[in-house]
Amino acid sequence: MPAHVRKVRLRGLLALRPSLDSLATAVELALRKAFALLSLVMVLTPGAARALAWPDVAERVESGLASMDPGKRRAAAKDLGTLGLERATPLALRALADDDVEVRLAAAKQAIALRMIAATEETLPWLSDRDARLRVAACEVSFAMPNPAVTVAPLSRALGDSDPQVRAACASALGAQGSAAAVGPLSGKLDDPAPAVRSEVTRALAKIRDPRAVVPLVSKVQDAAPDVRRDVVRALGELGDARATQALLLALRDNVTEVKVEAFAALGRMRAQEAVAAIAPDTLERNAGVRQAALVALGRIATEDAVRALVKGLGTQEDANGSLERTAVRDALVTAAHAGAMRDVLVAMTSLIDKPGSSAVATSAAWILGELRATSSAQAIVSALRKGTLAPEAAMHALAGAGTAAEVPTVLEFVADPHPRVREEAIRAATALLDPAKPDGRAVEPLVATLRSARTSSEERAAVATLLGRTGAPRAATELASLVSAKDSALRLAAIDALGALGSAVPNHGVADDALAPLLDDRDPVIRLHAATALAASGGKKAESALLAKLDGGGEIDRYAVLTALAGIADRLPSEGTTTRLFHELANAAGPERDAVLEAAGRARLPAALRGLAAVAKSDDVDDRRMVATLLGGHRGSAAAIALLDKLASDPDERVRQEAVFALGSIGDRASVARLASIMKTSDTAVAANAVAGIAKIAAVLGPSQASFIASVVCPMLANGSSVVRTNALVALANAGARCEGNVAGKKEMEAPSKVRKAVTIFIFDDAGAVARPRAPYLLEYQDGMLRVGITDRRGAAFDPAAPAGTVTLRRMPGR
Repeated sequence: MPAHVRKVRLRGLLALRPSLDSLATAVELALRKAFALLSLVMVLTPGAARALAWPDVAERVESGLASMDPGKRRAAAKDLGTLGLERATPLALRALADDDVEVRLAAAKQAIALRMIAATEETLPWLSDRDARLRVAACEVSFAMPNPAVTVAPLSRALGDSDPQVRAACASALGAQGSAAAVGPLSGKLDDPAPAVRSEVTRALAKIRDPRAVVPLVSKVQDAAPDVRRDVVRALGELGDARATQALLLALRDNVTEVKVEAFAALGRMRAQEAVAAIAPDTLERNAGVRQAALVALGRIATEDAVRALVKGLGTQEDANGSLERTAVRDALVTAAHAGAMRDVLVAMTSLIDKPGSSAVATSAAWILGELRATSSAQAIVSALRKGTLAPEAAMHALAGAGTAAEVPTVLEFVADPHPRVREEAIRAATALLDPAKPDGRAVEPLVATLRSARTSSEERAAVATLLGRTGAPRAATELASLVSAKDSALRLAAIDALGALGSAVPNHGVADDALAPLLDDRDPVIRLHAATALAASGGKKAESALLAKLDGGGEIDRYAVLTALAGIADRLPSEGTTTRLFHELANAAGPERDAVLEAAGRARLPAALRGLAAVAKSDDVDDRRMVATLLGGHRGSAAAIALLDKLASDPDERVRQEAVFALGSIGDRASVARLASIMKTSDTAVAANAVAGIAKIAAVLGPSQASFIASVVCPMLANGSSVVRTNALVALANAGARCEGNVAGKKEMEAPSKVRKAVTIFIFDDAGAVARPRAPYLLEYQDGMLRVGITDRRGAAFDPAAPAGTVTLRRMPGR
């Protein structure tokens, strides 16, 4: 499998993750064999079945609710959720007033599922009903659809209910209202006789986040029930008020481990500097849970004293074996560095690797420097390696993160080390430090020598071949070309992929062309797939001519492989003649091959490609128009492409509109935001989600200078019923550095949007992982958190001509 295609398990899913160039579109037979071991399943849409209902369902439910038979009314009430919010609301409101308790309970459950806001006020009278189940249900409805203006008073009164289950449900509902008016009534129930109620009251007060709750909660730190003490300590940590510090220090002496652990977490969350001395002794505690909680707390507090306490924990307990795996104390020091103690941590770690002493401590210190990508300490790591105070494998591991181009020669010295573990870490470091975009010829000779060394295992030879591709050095191509016919299949595939990784580093492309083009006739479909992908990334005009000749010839060929290679070459080395020639292929192409031809012809950023796409956009074939919309997303800077996408955004088929609005985000400008803003208000969730995604992409280009403009457009979408739409709205805000009124901000911990764009193709397979699924629904998540909704093309693929650099992940479609 090409190096830029990885396999990832995601909650029962396996997703292909392309992170560099386009994944080749191989012939379906080839795909079946090449990916037979994959178990990628198609994206499922749990809400889809609920959204579909036969035309007579509403009438049947209405008729059932009007029946004199309670059983029929109960069955009808349970079906309300199949109708959708608009159709179900009047019927549900009628069911909520039914004489039968079971009907009302079923209707309440469906109202919650549909987020029927009107149900909240409708069910409040139930709080005085004789049936405790109805009283609990009323609280649950208020919890699900808060409306503090009308709920706080009746829910507060219900806190005096005789049934503890009702009191607990009402306390939880009051917390969901988020109203300061609920603090008083809730605080008065901290002494409720039922521990479960006291816990719910505590959690509700934490959710409201009103400082008036601190003092009442402090009084319950020594509650008789351990679960209540745990919840109180957690609540005080979430409130983050310094007045709770002494009470939390007292909780550190609690004889229940869970309470003690929560106290550590609370003090760490509050960054309570005065707690360091009390926490430090527990970093050596034998109980792993307590020890880890203490370490995490000190990492969050991140004062100079906290760092010193953490340093003392290096080389102890699970950190004593000198492994290169992460440990709690290492993670805590990394956390402390990111929390404001970077200088203190770097100074301490750099000092530790330089001193003769415990090898375990030096290994941990180097590991932390690598994790922090402390390039300023790279030379200190090399110096410690030379002096012998740092083991070679630990130094290589650290340089993978902290190294720079200056350390590449040092790393290459160890690629052929006698010890397998050292070689493994050196290869890993070299992989991290070598960048094909920055050719480094110094690495070629040492790597070639390692390839030819007798001590290099077959697995290591494949890894070294991959490294040759990452050197970006033209002379590496000759060595790699000699390996594409190797008997070892792993080495052969690595060499093919490495030639692709060299890309434009091979000036005349001749070496790669001569080595790779013949492989498209190989009997093995896996070889053909890898060769096609490599040619797409590095092939030149010589290969292009050979590939076109294959299309013209009468012999049996892997047309998908050929078209995949031509698509990549057309993207990098566009030619009017080749583009026109490929569009002529459409006359004889049908089914999945038609999408492969369109991709090969349409990726060239030339007038001929735009003319051809414009002609295909007039087709009656929905799949043709969808593919055109997708491909136009690669024609940035073209007013003609924007105009054509604007037209396709009004296509009568929602599948075409989905692709058009997403693509418009890739090539549009500020003026395109207004167009997308009008489209995102549609009732079609997929189109709305992709329209907001389009705005998010444009926001990344516009940047902070247009923050207010982007906020004015997308902030209203944070109230949308679809979580996909809301997520994309948050991404748009984050990309623009924007905020909404009320301090609603972009997604936390979101990575900065990448300016690098690459073509990406992802195949979505059936349950057996053998056949790509055409027209299958999918949800993709990009590196910056943006979500894309779509339907695979006729090949069973999702294509993006301008995907941001990084991982693309297949996700499950959430319900509304």
